[in-house]
Amino acid sequence: MMISISRNTHDWLAVFLLLIIISGCNCNADLPKDWTNYVIRSPYEGVKPDPYQQMIVWLKPGTARADFNSWLQDNIVKTEKNELKIRFVCGSCDSSLFLMEGNGVELFMQGEVARGGSGSRAKPKVTGESGPLYYSTNLPVKYPVMDPIRERIQFPAPPAYSEGEVKVAVFDTGIDTTFIQPEYLYRSSDPSCLSGGDVGWDFADGNSNWADNNPGRHGTTVARLILNEVENNGKGRLSILPVKVFDAEGTSDLYSILCGFAYAQNRKVDIINASFGYYEPLHKFNEDGIESGELSAPVLLKAFIEEYLTKNNILLVAAAGNKDDNMTVEDGFPTDTLQWRNLDSVHFYPASLSAELPNVITITTVYKDLVSPTQNFSPHVVDAGVQADGIDNQGHFYFSNPLDAGADPVAGSSFAAPVATGKTVSWYYLYKDLLASPMSLNTKDSIFQVLQTKPVPAFLFRLSGLEHKVKEGKTFDRERNAGARNHLSSSKR
Repeated sequence: MMISISRNTHDWLAVFLLLIIISGCNCNADLPKDWTNYVIRSPYEGVKPDPYQQMIVWLKPGTARADFNSWLQDNIVKTEKNELKIRFVCGSCDSSLFLMEGNGVELFMQGEVARGGSGSRAKPKVTGESGPLYYSTNLPVKYPVMDPIRERIQFPAPPAYSEGEVKVAVFDTGIDTTFIQPEYLYRSSDPSCLSGGDVGWDFADGNSNWADNNPGRHGTTVARLILNEVENNGKGRLSILPVKVFDAEGTSDLYSILCGFAYAQNRKVDIINASFGYYEPLHKFNEDGIESGELSAPVLLKAFIEEYLTKNNILLVAAAGNKDDNMTVEDGFPTDTLQWRNLDSVHFYPASLSAELPNVITITTVYKDLVSPTQNFSPHVVDAGVQADGIDNQGHFYFSNPLDAGADPVAGSSFAAPVATGKTVSWYYLYKDLLASPMSLNTKDSIFQVLQTKPVPAFLFRLSGLEHKVKEGKTFDRERNAGARNHLSSSKR
């Protein structure tokens, strides 16, 4: 039997079907806005925002653009009243790394704090992963400001090097070329992931002017300490990539450092010197100040270092950190103030990742078989100590100022780290084959075994008096401290 449908009926059905289709399709009206709609066009203008009110977001590999847009809509924007601004995107170095702010971002972070996501009671912070991404509060990162340099000295001509070039990124206040010969600066014909950043970059101001404008020339001092160790042995040739992440006052933030890591990997560096860090209590606290029991490990920072540095066999030599008199019990730090320097009781990042990542080497300052009373220690986290040049009347373990022999000496793990970096550069050719395959924690042990047994004269020893403060009591002698072996001779090596 055939059913006959009149033309009017047919037209009515067509209209009815069209209405059904329209009602089931929002025609893009409710699709989330693309993230590019929230990007700030002049991110360096105006007053610098409080980092604690900003959030870093890093998309997991393979995350679709639509998934990120949906996450922003569901978690940040939600309603028209929720403001979202994307201040920075890490350019071609990593276009999936964002720095966001606005009241929508602050509401999201407050919600995470309420679930026990804070690493501190006084200044709530969050870190973790959510759906297609990792997130973290953007944190201020600083170091003590040095006194201005009074006088400049001349440096000898570089020696002839018997081994290959080692590229070192110095994350600091920049480089003053008055103190660093041009032949030691990074050179490359490969285009950078940042336009104009082929041979260095200033993340503090977003340009290629990486000159050191810190009054005490902190970055230049660090670079010169590395260079002095290299010049003293004449083995591996040093190539310095200036990565200016700190402004003149010595202030930076976590986002700038992360983007700097991606940039350094793009520049194919071998080693990064990290004379900086920030503190975290061992456990998280919720918004009521109650300890959650969950460790405050920075999920995003660890994942980012693994992706850009560990997987690319880039060593990160990190300062163990100095005593911070601004710590309080109210912030979640131990009641025993001695434990504020024990990295088994507090976290100082990135140094504290040494126990988990094979390419992070953490360094403190020692003198004979003592650790500096103002610097951090741990037999599980700190990989080695560097022998200081002496102790002043206040008990500080110091190094002679490498920029001005007549100026006050310098002190702090900021300056122990570059001495160790100079050692790893000098003898890189002896252990570089260990970095050819995927790294494990055994790789770092093997590197130290090479540094302890291969170089002549030897400079790495094990001192029994340091075993409770430094892993296996490992300590570096400086090249200038050849006589140090005499006063260490009574200790087990």
